[in-house]
Amino acid sequence: MTTAAEATRPIEDAVPMQGAWKNRIALAELEQGKDRPPTNVLRRGAGLYGLLRSGTITQRHVDAAQRWARDFETGIMGASDPERRGSGGGDIHDMLIARSAAVARCEGVRRTLGRYASDLLVLLVLDGLSLGKIAEQYRKNRQVITGAVEMLLEQLVDHYGNII
Repeated sequence: MTTAAEATRPIEDAVPMQGAWKNRIALAELEQGKDRPPTNVLRRGAGLYGLLRSGTITQRHVDAAQRWARDFETGIMGASDPERRGSGGGDIHDMLIARSAAVARCEGVRRTLGRYASDLLVLLVLDGLSLGKIAEQYRKNRQVITGAVEMLLEQLVDHYGNII
């Protein structure tokens, strides 16, 4: 099943969804390395997955946003590196190297695309806000935010394509 189809599945009311559509969550595939199959993770993202469902963006835009989210969660927020989790390989030094590489990639996005773009990604991908809520926060028209997000995601795809 595609990410867009999974984004419309209802979940229990017990899951707090601040800012996102009530009772909506998306199932995303998280790559775990070369020899291991991807695992499904739950992500909030009313705005991001709404754009995917409407056809405004494509799966490659979502993939770039998820890659940025994984880097942010690993590097900035200090989550464990999903590529090393459960593999049993590596020590604390390897984890610190992975974290510093994730920080560098996040800072590269911030330097290349700007602080506004980085802040918008946090609201859209990590906080899971809808485009309407983001427009309210910035006191902008929803269509302006939609265009900005579409351009930002296109630049993010290009940015991650250049560092591979």
